Amino acid sequence: MSFLSRYFVLSDHHTPQAQVPNWRVSTLRIIITSGILLCLMVFAHASSTIVEFNLAYPSLIIIGFLATMFLLLLTSYKFYTFSAHGLLLSIIAGSALMNLFVSNLELAQVGSMYMYACPILALMLLGFRTALFYSLLNIVPFYIIINDINLLNLINTTERLPNDDLYVTGLIFLLFNICIPLALARTIIAAKHLNKAVLSSNNYLKDKNALYRTFFAESNKAKIIINNKSIITDFNQLAASTFKFTDKIKESNAKIHRFFPELDQVKCKKSKHLIKYKNASFYVTCESLPDLNYEVYEFTDCTEELAIRKTLLSMEQENKRLRYSDNYTNLPNRDWFELQCERVMAKYNKDFYVVLTHSANNEYFNLKFNKKDANFLLTSAYKRLKSNTEGPLLCAHIGPGRLAFIIRAQSVKELKTKLLTEIKQTLDEDYPLLDSKCHQSFLFGFAKYDDNVKNSSKVISNASTALKQANINTPFSGYSETFSKEFLEKYEISMLLDEALQNAEIDVAYQPKVTASGECIGLEALARWDSPILGTVHPTSFVAIAEEYKLISRLTDLVIQKVCSQISYWTQAGITSVPVAINISLIDFNQADFLPKLVKYLADYNVKPHQIELELTETSLDANPAHSLKLMRILQSWGFIISVDDFGVGYSNIARLADYPINKLKLDRSLIKQITKSSRQKSLVKAIHVMCEELDIKCVAEGVETLEQVTIMDKMGCKEYQGFYFAKAMSPTDFSKHVKKFGLTFNNKKQTVKESLN
Repeated sequence: MSFLSRYFVLSDHHTPQAQVPNWRVSTLRIIITSGILLCLMVFAHASSTIVEFNLAYPSLIIIGFLATMFLLLLTSYKFYTFSAHGLLLSIIAGSALMNLFVSNLELAQVGSMYMYACPILALMLLGFRTALFYSLLNIVPFYIIINDINLLNLINTTERLPNDDLYVTGLIFLLFNICIPLALARTIIAAKHLNKAVLSSNNYLKDKNALYRTFFAESNKAKIIINNKSIITDFNQLAASTFKFTDKIKESNAKIHRFFPELDQVKCKKSKHLIKYKNASFYVTCESLPDLNYEVYEFTDCTEELAIRKTLLSMEQENKRLRYSDNYTNLPNRDWFELQCERVMAKYNKDFYVVLTHSANNEYFNLKFNKKDANFLLTSAYKRLKSNTEGPLLCAHIGPGRLAFIIRAQSVKELKTKLLTEIKQTLDEDYPLLDSKCHQSFLFGFAKYDDNVKNSSKVISNASTALKQANINTPFSGYSETFSKEFLEKYEISMLLDEALQNAEIDVAYQPKVTASGECIGLEALARWDSPILGTVHPTSFVAIAEEYKLISRLTDLVIQKVCSQISYWTQAGITSVPVAINISLIDFNQADFLPKLVKYLADYNVKPHQIELELTETSLDANPAHSLKLMRILQSWGFIISVDDFGVGYSNIARLADYPINKLKLDRSLIKQITKSSRQKSLVKAIHVMCEELDIKCVAEGVETLEQVTIMDKMGCKEYQGFYFAKAMSPTDFSKHVKKFGLTFNNKKQTVKESLN
């Protein structure tokens, strides 16, 4: 049954591609199949007669009709219209052949009536117009029958099919009693199905109408319907009130883009499309109705949502700015830099160098200038880095006075000799500040970021460790495991030094300051550390670590306290005391409580200010000139002796020192060392000495090691010396023993302290 159902297309649920209803295709196939069966019945009944009488024309006609019917059956689905017209023309041809080959005129006229079935069949298969055409065409057989026209004489043949009356009347009988009733039955069944479909469609339309009211007319979103020409055909009440639409818009054939120029049909179909309408914003989506050639645009008011989102975005950006920028300079900070480094590594997976840089005289500038000016210098350096488009990337401010950036290089050699050298030249150029030019010298520490170290914080720490090793003579320093070990060693030393300061385990040695004849006129207090774990630690090592790890103030306080205690002891023991010089660092001198602490220590041990000499460096004075000048005048008014230490190291200017109330100027050992070999150096020292005499500043020769140096300086008029030629630094006990035996005289003609004690 399933085969017959498919063959005769008995189902009405599907429509062929040519849009011909299934029932018509089914009706056509029923009629053609009936015709094939009739032809086969006639051929089977008349075959013996055809063979017996050798009838050519009847056999050809029957075979031709069979072939035609089979061809029409094959084309009935894909070429329905062609097949339907072919069937009707075949009926007309059959009716004509009956008139040509039937000898009985009355019987031939009956055969002409065969055409009368064409309008009925045309109405079922092709529609009213075709049926009307075939109705008009039936006038021809009607005319032939009325006028008794005999067409037999049109062809010259004597072949006649016996029993033709049986075949003619039989075919007409079967046509009107079997073929047409079956076709009508199929049509009636299709009509019933159609009626059911209409009823179902009506119910569906009722449901659709309810949905239309729910999802369109009464929707809480503005909706607009347009046709395939983008003309607005309908809109709901919310759209009318939102966009001020009236019914005239439907009548005027207005296109949707007239009201919404920004509307993009493609974007609306893919996702929510944001447009603006007057002072409001809307998300627009589009749904196509392909069967109806309409599109529905849905408008969602998102003005408040966007305003809230904009506010939240602004707050988020502000939070990011606060999180990833420095509060004082507004430059990207370390958190931002670490994040960007990790992103660059993850995205490109290529090695690069992280470089840290700061000014060699950063501490000096921080003390000399206020925070605003210091930040200006830092920001100016940052802008210079950013302006170098072929060099640094991801510049950031990662700590006090420190800038960081990344850079790619094929080798460490290229990084040092080419890339960083060019960057240093750019950064070291003078900076305009306070109507003058400020010179800086930048130092660089770098570490490689590769697969072995996939932690940006670790790489930055490595670069920071390398930066600690950089100096004026070696401005570029790369990280290595050796540096890491040195850093750990320094950190361990700083921990032990901190403990030693807490336990007052730092000792003080005293080196005499003498005249040319060796008479002691003063002492310099020098810190010494004999650690139970590390052994004897050289002062240049632990003093530098104390400065680096912010322990220098505590070290100075301990030295001052021990010096005051020793002076008090010597005074009580009857040992003639001389002024003791104490080195004061840049950090010490610029502390607000420096003077109160100093006076307190003197008061605790009943020491007079004139017994203390304060040795300052040039950087201590220049860090904050106004503060330095004021404090020095106060100290001198108290009776303290003020001297400037290490004059001649780096950039020195005696004319600048003339502005300060200085009692003594200590020439650095580097100046004294060369006076026996270089006439120019000798002339320079002599000129400094002459200027000191003019300014009433005592000149002290430091680091004197030979008699020749003493002789030359004596001829220049130098009154005070300090160095190994006269005496090395000694413990308080050794100094006391020397004074008791030799007095306050120290020279090479006397026995050494060690020899005198044996």
